[in-house]
Amino acid sequence: MSVTVEIESKQCNSPAQLRAMAATQDWSDYRARAYKAGGEFVKAVEAVTPEIKSLRHESERDGKVSQRTGDLMVQAGVFRTFTPLQYGGLEADPASFFEGVMKIAEADSAAAWIAGQLNCHSFEIALMNERMQEEFWGDNPDTRASSSYAPIGKLRAVEGGYELNGTWTFSSGVDHAQWVILGGGDKNFVVPVTDLEVDHSSWNVEGLKGTGSKSLTLREVFVPEYRVHHLRDTYEDNNAGWLLNNRPLYWLSFMGIFNSTATNTVIGTASYGLQYFMEQAKVRLTRQGTGAPIANNPFLHLKLADTLTKVNGVRNRHLSNWSALFDLACKGKEGTPLERMRVRFESADANATCFDAIHEIWPIAGAAASAQNNDLQQVYRDLMAARNHGSAGREMAASLYIKTMFGMEPAPFSDMGTLAYYK
Repeated sequence: MSVTVEIESKQCNSPAQLRAMAATQDWSDYRARAYKAGGEFVKAVEAVTPEIKSLRHESERDGKVSQRTGDLMVQAGVFRTFTPLQYGGLEADPASFFEGVMKIAEADSAAAWIAGQLNCHSFEIALMNERMQEEFWGDNPDTRASSSYAPIGKLRAVEGGYELNGTWTFSSGVDHAQWVILGGGDKNFVVPVTDLEVDHSSWNVEGLKGTGSKSLTLREVFVPEYRVHHLRDTYEDNNAGWLLNNRPLYWLSFMGIFNSTATNTVIGTASYGLQYFMEQAKVRLTRQGTGAPIANNPFLHLKLADTLTKVNGVRNRHLSNWSALFDLACKGKEGTPLERMRVRFESADANATCFDAIHEIWPIAGAAASAQNNDLQQVYRDLMAARNHGSAGREMAASLYIKTMFGMEPAPFSDMGTLAYYK
């Protein structure tokens, strides 16, 4: 972190001014440190994934990631990758974090899903004011927040903040969180889990069951103003968190990070599915025709070569995109709207590509693939669930990308959905 920037921050009147001044600094040492931290993080993840994999069926059975798996991810530093340096965080480059989540997904897709989601929320906290950050990370760099961004609850402005009532759904990983971020249109509200009720019977699904994405109910919960993220601050490049975290990682697009994170779980899950398919194909014999090994089937060869190439291709593209965006930030610059919308589309496209890849090999996976104890059917169900996540909407992402390319006017900023185009 630049000492010069710290001194100048005391002379600035706004986060935007400080951001502009910091962009002129030399961030090459910061970049090198972030990549080093990222590389060490990936190695730490690799050390714990064998045990995480041994617990994957507990996530499926219990409808939540096991406590032991959560502890292993804490041990590997998963939940401090986007935590600021001054709070004991890694502040690693995003591509390394994404790669680590992919590796976790090869062991347990549910664990990877909450690893990604909870860290997105840490990135958002880093954009908020110092009091919120101190309350969040002051005693624990591994503090986690789950979320439910859909603005389906009720909020009322009161003196000093807001009062929240109602039920918010699909809060992935809430069993492993100390805080929750709740959506309210153009505002997000940070609430301690002790202030709300978790409906443990609400998550009754067949895909990504282990994520424990449960419903939350609030009754007259007061949220002070300092725990409110006004999304207009991000839209206007006026993030209060920049007064404290005025460094390249936090200049990246918050919504870009959010919309690209689920993709890491999808890529890792599909990669594991193909590995598992290959292991079974090596020992299977066809029951029709000659009884020869199915591995001799040229139709299988083409299907497998095609799907492996596609999944590896979107993996490399995804990581390369985020390395490029981070490198740009370390030069004090940011991606153009067209570049960001391209990355947004390619992220959504990767979700579709990975689901289609497993769908393509399913007809030749054999009847055993439908057994409950066969990992391939769980992979298929998890990918189906992930395909329905908002960030996986390839059609909407394509529209934003091509409209930007054609110079068409975007929708004006109004909420978290429209913010995705701008920041």
